[in-house]
Amino acid sequence: MERARFWRNHPALAALAIAAVASLAVLGARQRGWLERLELAALDQQVEWISFGEARPVRVALVEVNEQDIQNLGHYPLSDADLALAIERIAGSGARGIGIDVYRDIPVPPGTEKLTSVLTSQPRVIVPAKFADAGESGVGPPAALAGTPQVGFNNMVTDRDGSSRRGLLYMEDVTGEVGVAMSFLLALLYLEDQQILPSGDPDDPAAVLLGPSRFEPLDGNFGGYANLDAGGFQYAIDYRDPQSLPTASLTEVLAGEADPALFRDRIVVVGVASESLVDRFRVPVANANGGEISGAELHGRLADQLVRSGLGLIKPRRASPDGLEVATVLIGGLLAGALMLWMQVGWGLALLGFGGLGAFWALGSLLLAYDYWIPVVAPSLAWVFSLTVVAAYTRTQERAERAEIMQLFSRHVTKQVAEDVWQHRDEFLEGGRPRPVRLTATILFIDIKGYSGTAEKMDPGELMEWIDGFLGAMAQEVLDRGGLVEDYFGDGMMACYGIPVPRSDREQIRNDATNAVHSALAMEQTLHRLNTEWQAQGRPSIGVRVGICTGNVVAGSMGSANRLKYGVVGNAVVTAQRLESLGLDRVEHDFEKQLSRILISQETLAQIGSAFLTEPVGEFALKGKNEPVIVYRVLGRPVPGLEASEE
Repeated sequence: MERARFWRNHPALAALAIAAVASLAVLGARQRGWLERLELAALDQQVEWISFGEARPVRVALVEVNEQDIQNLGHYPLSDADLALAIERIAGSGARGIGIDVYRDIPVPPGTEKLTSVLTSQPRVIVPAKFADAGESGVGPPAALAGTPQVGFNNMVTDRDGSSRRGLLYMEDVTGEVGVAMSFLLALLYLEDQQILPSGDPDDPAAVLLGPSRFEPLDGNFGGYANLDAGGFQYAIDYRDPQSLPTASLTEVLAGEADPALFRDRIVVVGVASESLVDRFRVPVANANGGEISGAELHGRLADQLVRSGLGLIKPRRASPDGLEVATVLIGGLLAGALMLWMQVGWGLALLGFGGLGAFWALGSLLLAYDYWIPVVAPSLAWVFSLTVVAAYTRTQERAERAEIMQLFSRHVTKQVAEDVWQHRDEFLEGGRPRPVRLTATILFIDIKGYSGTAEKMDPGELMEWIDGFLGAMAQEVLDRGGLVEDYFGDGMMACYGIPVPRSDREQIRNDATNAVHSALAMEQTLHRLNTEWQAQGRPSIGVRVGICTGNVVAGSMGSANRLKYGVVGNAVVTAQRLESLGLDRVEHDFEKQLSRILISQETLAQIGSAFLTEPVGEFALKGKNEPVIVYRVLGRPVPGLEASEE
């Protein structure tokens, strides 16, 4: 109970604590890898947003073996003679490097000797080898080039969704020997003409310098990844350039029909593009093939990316440190919770939600354009999760507080007054319950004259029905004039005007006193109607005593946490009750002439002025009062022309 009360008394701390828990939950999901696919999907979308729109120099061309080529040749795999002729024609066109993405660990005659001669005489030709990995055996290079710098592995790593977003510079084979990627070797062949060579970083032995670019191997939590298998020297693939690579078919190359300008001063990759042969990779970019490209194109794009990095045209993608990402998630979640608590309006959730998401994604896309990947899903989820949970918490708290206020007031005031209380709850509530406040109010007591004698003659059920009808009618007159029915007791009732919301000026205090007297006179008119009905039913008619006093009171909730009651205490309460109970031997009254004896204090008279017909009845020493009280009787309605407006 004490803990619940603490959080209730400190809503800001409660909101921040909830936001912190929500953010930590997101971080936990992030660490377990549950958000990785979402982060990668977000990355892909951002890459499309920032893709280059202008034409850029093309440094890679493709020679693809398609279905028509296979039909023209009449066989597959390609013979060594066909492959040797293709290499000669491409080299003769002035290519800077030639990558052969076709395995030749086993000769395919005829032309084996010719191919061996071409490969050993062309140092700019790079042939593939596949390193063995889990569940698959490796594929060796042509025997003539085994162990030479012309061999590069063509292994690729894929993400959990099957897409290729990471490339390799180096990796170890099963024997522990370090190999170089075919795409990296092709890029180096292109860059060596600019005297750009890879080197180690003296400040970080794990990094590789290539021209002005610095490559760092990816770690297991790079960007949006979680517990990534980061074996080998991996780097992020840049798919921002949507341009198609210039392509010639193998048939065109063998027939000498390919334009030499297509290959001049470019890297050329020879590979299979036929859909009937499995050499395709899924990529996270839209293209005509539904997100798939051939192995030759993928290796060509990797080589082009490495060339551009070596020339300083782009930078290797970096990612935010783990600590920064954690801070972003926590700060985003806490900020969302604080803003939601501050706004406290229905449309605030949608406004803050979309505004925060837009800010995260815009910032993430902007940084990605500068080769810096900051994950956006985790902070976005923390933002939305915190907003939603804090909004639900504040709504629950509001409902609880509103229910408590309604429980205290709904049966005693009009809906308008109850709503006014709710709208002023910040100044009215403390710790979820009304705070004690000193204010000026007008108090009214009403009681039946001669109740005891009448009650003794009635059946209990009939008595309760009679009393309920009387008190209900009297209470309605109070509610109709903005009063609050504070309590019922037997045959009487206590009402207050000017609570629970404190009055801010004298005019309001005067209106409260005026409305109290209006209520008393209206009660008399209602009593005339009730007496007529009761007489027709054979029930007794009655008269009432009313006491009204204006003065300082203290209002607040009283009782235990399980049973609260809103009430007022103070000198005005005591005086009003004593005025109502003044004996007829002290203040005589003709109830036949006027059904209600309405006595008011001098303080109330000062507030209502001459708006009602009144007469002094004397100065009395009342029980519980140290000083005598000057008492006035209300005789009737306001004099025409002096009416006070009723609330």
